[in-house]
Amino acid sequence: MFFMDPLELDRALRQLRSIYGGVSDELRGWNWSNDVLSPPLEGVYLGVSEVANRYCPTYRDIYLRRVLGRPAPYTYKTVRGWIYHAISSRTVQEVKSTLYLKGLCSGAELFQELSGRRDEILDSIFKKYAASRYLNEREMEGLRREAEALYNFLILQASARLDRILSEVKRPELESVLAKAVPMDVERLVNGRLLGLSQELRVDLFTERRIVVEIKTGDVRPFHKYVLAGYALAIESDLEIPIDYGIVSYLWSDGRFVKVRNVTYFIGDELRREFLELRDEAFNVIHNGVDPGKPANCPTYCIYYDLCNG
Repeated sequence: MFFMDPLELDRALRQLRSIYGGVSDELRGWNWSNDVLSPPLEGVYLGVSEVANRYCPTYRDIYLRRVLGRPAPYTYKTVRGWIYHAISSRTVQEVKSTLYLKGLCSGAELFQELSGRRDEILDSIFKKYAASRYLNEREMEGLRREAEALYNFLILQASARLDRILSEVKRPELESVLAKAVPMDVERLVNGRLLGLSQELRVDLFTERRIVVEIKTGDVRPFHKYVLAGYALAIESDLEIPIDYGIVSYLWSDGRFVKVRNVTYFIGDELRREFLELRDEAFNVIHNGVDPGKPANCPTYCIYYDLCNG
């Protein structure tokens, strides 16, 4: 992860290991057939974010989307999220492909190569997500500045990381350096059907330490941690490997500076049970087909706010 210091990650994991114990085997995703993990409704498969991102505490968003077929409207925050996520994953891909094509090079050479392709890469991302269809000219200009700042930040971090690795290795070889410089998969495809989740879940980042990383581009919300639990359970059910830790990485850019906040979680029994409760309640709303109504205090940051409030 170009936006996390490896030493910071090691320290965070050591602290979590010293505080928490293990995970109950009954709450591992590979035990998907037991009563706790088995989905309460057949033939319906939900996205992890759809379940976990409880912007609406009454689950009216689930009712609108799944029962009435009303898709979520696109807002500036939605498009910004698309662009930030695409830049984060594309940067990883570009670093890998550049080193494979050019061979081992210095961090300065890598930065120069990727800097020269910045406009081309960002143009392709904005075109892919048709950003101009949803945003006005002023919003497009502002988002483009943010995107440029984020891209520059990420390739600079990647280049510095490459130089640091090369300075520590006596006989650098491409594959070993790449494994250290880019120790992650982006948009890792996971099948969560055995848990009532989508068969095409995409984990933002999945590291070689078996850590799931969720990138967020908005405000910090207490329910973001449940996304990690959902992906951990899905990976365990699909690949049958234990996933104990996750990170929510919050990215902000004002067009000049980039801010990063990484929050590390132990994906233990409590977090897993809470995610499963959210999943089961979402299934209940779909099964009953009854409008649960708006919450007493409808949060303005909910993507359905304008739809629910006229």
